[in-house]
Amino acid sequence: MSSLWQPAEHVFPLDGLDEFLVWAWAQKASDVSFQTQSPAMIEVDGVLRRATGAILDGTAMGTIVERLFGPTGDGTLRAGGSIDCNHTVWVGGERSRDIRFRCNFSPVQVEHGFGINATLRILPGKPPALGELGIEDEVAKVFEDPFGLTLVTGVPGSGKSTLLAAGTRKMLEDGVGRIQSYEAPIEFVFDGIGGDGAMMSSSEIPRNFENFAEGLRSSLRRKPAVVIVGEARDRETIEAALNAADLGMAVFSTTHTVGVAQTIRRLLSAFRQEERDERATALVDLLNLVVTQILVPAPDGGRTAVREWLCFDRELKGRLHGSSRETWPALIGEELERTGQDLVTRAELAAAEGRFGARELARIRASRLGGGGAA
Repeated sequence: MSSLWQPAEHVFPLDGLDEFLVWAWAQKASDVSFQTQSPAMIEVDGVLRRATGAILDGTAMGTIVERLFGPTGDGTLRAGGSIDCNHTVWVGGERSRDIRFRCNFSPVQVEHGFGINATLRILPGKPPALGELGIEDEVAKVFEDPFGLTLVTGVPGSGKSTLLAAGTRKMLEDGVGRIQSYEAPIEFVFDGIGGDGAMMSSSEIPRNFENFAEGLRSSLRRKPAVVIVGEARDRETIEAALNAADLGMAVFSTTHTVGVAQTIRRLLSAFRQEERDERATALVDLLNLVVTQILVPAPDGGRTAVREWLCFDRELKGRLHGSSRETWPALIGEELERTGQDLVTRAELAAAEGRFGARELARIRASRLGGGGAA
């Protein structure tokens, strides 16, 4: 395949925007980026590369915003706001399907003043099975017997949503009961998955509910077996997730953190200092599992997943409750090393299996040095 989209060699044909997005999908891109005074870019296997010879000017970017969001978008961005929306392209022929995109628009500064950055994440179609992802048995078990609070963590683009979708598919196929998800946006569609013993209901933030906390509060009235929250991003959402888990619902959510100890610290930092001891006790009581995932370039192309995870069993909870919060990162680190479930150990095993090289392993080791901090 050509490294550039030929119709945009000199000028980007704005009436061919969807055609370009289909081309990017065929290139196996995970993300598409447009920016004022820059060429279009795509990201494939974590590597960003140029996709068009043409440079996008302010007029072209304004038209892209209007095509993907609507005529009010330019005013929102010039006023200092950002925009999140969805876009769908239909592909016909033998590969007929909908290609869905999660779009984010942000104002940026360019040489001549105001500019726009647009990032489009290509959303997967059918959710994968857990077995396709090589999920460790201890991690897979939380979807076989869901309870308490489970957190799937990692940086943006690390496959958190895919892992959670595979787990959701497993729960639907096992007939776990009612599952209610709150997402921004809805990334996977579960139509036709599961049987008579399960029902999936998905709500989009902010289209159906103003925020995640409002959606969770709605779940308290409907009492599903499982609640999935797109991101535990603020105090209200974290509080609502803890309340739902305390009422007997299995709650799954994500955070943009790397590492078990860092995840707990980040959640507690959302609360005022005087609240943290009480909230820490509730969090530990309700936690089931925290799993962090990173994606590392593989030697033969693509990326391989490496995970750190920790199950919060009765013994570990007792040790944490009997210790000050300042010692929690060290206790968690000791438990991860004892079980061999820390990120560095798992990365060393993956490297020994040839899943990635020495350079990537060195980066992971360096990134984990000095990690932790008080919870």
